[in-house]
Amino acid sequence: MSESRHYFIGIHLPEQLAHQMKTDIDRRSGLSFHKWTAPSDYHVTLVFLGAISEERLEKITKLLEKLSHEASAFPLELNELGQFGTRERPRVFFVKPSESEPLMHLREKVKAAVLSAGHPVEKRPFHPHMTIARKWNADQGYIEQAPLRNEPYLMEVSSIALFEIRPTETPRYHAIKHFTLPK
Repeated sequence: MSESRHYFIGIHLPEQLAHQMKTDIDRRSGLSFHKWTAPSDYHVTLVFLGAISEERLEKITKLLEKLSHEASAFPLELNELGQFGTRERPRVFFVKPSESEPLMHLREKVKAAVLSAGHPVEKRPFHPHMTIARKWNADQGYIEQAPLRNEPYLMEVSSIALFEIRPTETPRYHAIKHFTLPK
């Protein structure tokens, strides 16, 4: 692991759920984005680390191991669609999880672990989301989307992972360490 590599801590979506969501997205017409996220890369970022030294990454890993024994598994719902950027030409198209107390509590614990290892955390407010696509590329403007289906997608968050970003590969995000959350 070198400093030129980038990392983040997040929740990976189960493969079956990711493929179902991709199937539901593919049924939509009028979605014209330049870059689509592969279902194998679907995740909710808890903390972006960026480039980091091996020593600090080891500290964070130890703190996440400890944290995983203090946190608990919890259910998570995903369904609402959203976008970042201008309304007509969004930069990012995403599925948003419900901002449940367990999700927000887990995020705060992960953030505290990263900060206690001496690594900075983005100061922008946390808006949990799962990126589906980037960079609107149609002549006509983006039209706001209804939820993907009537009932939300449900999953159990039973682990978090430390991911390494490999921009030239598919999948781009490789879980290099999983931290199981007890039930």
